[in-house]
Amino acid sequence: MNPVAPIYVGQLQNGVIWIRVEGKGSFKNSSELKEFASIVINKGAKEFVIDLENCPVMDSTFMGTLVGITRNLGTIDQSRIDVINANSRNEQLLVSLGIDKLLSLDADDKVHQDIRDDISEHIENGHYLEHEEVDSLKGAIHALEAHQELIKAEKNNVPRFKDVIHFLEQELKDKKQS
Repeated sequence: MNPVAPIYVGQLQNGVIWIRVEGKGSFKNSSELKEFASIVINKGAKEFVIDLENCPVMDSTFMGTLVGITRNLGTIDQSRIDVINANSRNEQLLVSLGIDKLLSLDADDKVHQDIRDDISEHIENGHYLEHEEVDSLKGAIHALEAHQELIKAEKNNVPRFKDVIHFLEQELKDKKQS
């Protein structure tokens, strides 16, 4: 079984929340990211940097979680999410699912260029998110919500994810009946 990729988070002195994915962005680590983002948004955070330098690939649940975070910020003035250091595969995934229309994909490597190499010196309260295994019901709910976000983000995603959503809805129905 593959280990869960850790996610390092912290806040810059200017209030920007820095999130660095240290491996595959997946359903295994996206629920703690969602929870963390919700907490800091409720505390007033409105700017995020998602650093994908050490993230070789993302699954659809992880990308749907990013869309959900973007939607949570949608009602806040001057809010933004910048995705930096995305490799060509991750960039292609974000563009093909229409996620690049909802957040800023820094293809020119210009966002926070001055501090990228020594980010740990600029982050306050930096730490790795604690990973806890979620039970199968919570995991199914999280995956369903993430895939629904992908469909809301781009109508062309409906045929891509309708079977996944149907499967997850059926799984939830079965779990609630047992």
